[in-house]
Amino acid sequence: MSFSAPQHDSTHPDRDKALAPYAVHSRAEILFLLRAIQKRKLLVNLDLPRSRQIVVTSVLAVDEARNLLILDSARGDALNQELMSGTGAEFITQLDGVSISFSSGPVAACEYENLAALRIALPPSLVRLQRREHFRVPMPIANPVRCLVPSLADATAEPIATCIVDISCGGVAIAENSGRLGCDTGRMLPDCRLLLPEAVTVVTSLEVRNAAQIRLQNGVTQTRLGCRFLDLPNDMATRLQRFVMDIERARRNSL
Repeated sequence: MSFSAPQHDSTHPDRDKALAPYAVHSRAEILFLLRAIQKRKLLVNLDLPRSRQIVVTSVLAVDEARNLLILDSARGDALNQELMSGTGAEFITQLDGVSISFSSGPVAACEYENLAALRIALPPSLVRLQRREHFRVPMPIANPVRCLVPSLADATAEPIATCIVDISCGGVAIAENSGRLGCDTGRMLPDCRLLLPEAVTVVTSLEVRNAAQIRLQNGVTQTRLGCRFLDLPNDMATRLQRFVMDIERARRNSL
């Protein structure tokens, strides 16, 4: 291999500030984490800003001497061209249940062991989020997103239509005004349906971790439950992850 290192570029200062408590800056620790991802052949999502595409790849090599991270090329020339024509991508994967992410600089083509590959600069920092620390984003009030909870008393009754207050890759806060949800904590709510935009539905069980009743300005009492996802399937987790990133990106662009 013979190429110069692209420059890493962080373009999300507001998000970086919010995630600062979870940032890793140690060069040795960053290399250790990236090499563990490479050794285990973990799948990596490259999220392209302002695009509906997620590129699934893997780490082929961690080149400390050249300050490079070598990634498997995307399937299809169009995806590779879209990656290389942009200013960077969001690198996201899971290592032992911990989310590892960073914003890359430009993506460039290269060869690795005589095969087409991609290269980005090694990040000067990355974010490591434990499951309990997943970054939560508030939902836009103007476009509420619903979560349908099966009736707790009668399986044949209409599901309870709740509004999602905030959401992360680890859990969700939901609210409703009918009083049907109840305030008991520690229970499981099976087969809940998160009705995300663009006809995307995430089906998962929720565990109620905390509950509160809030009196709104109009005098109505609202029940709010803080829940965590239970046994979220990988395909559902990918859909959810993309939605959370879209909401956060839209929030950044509105600032």
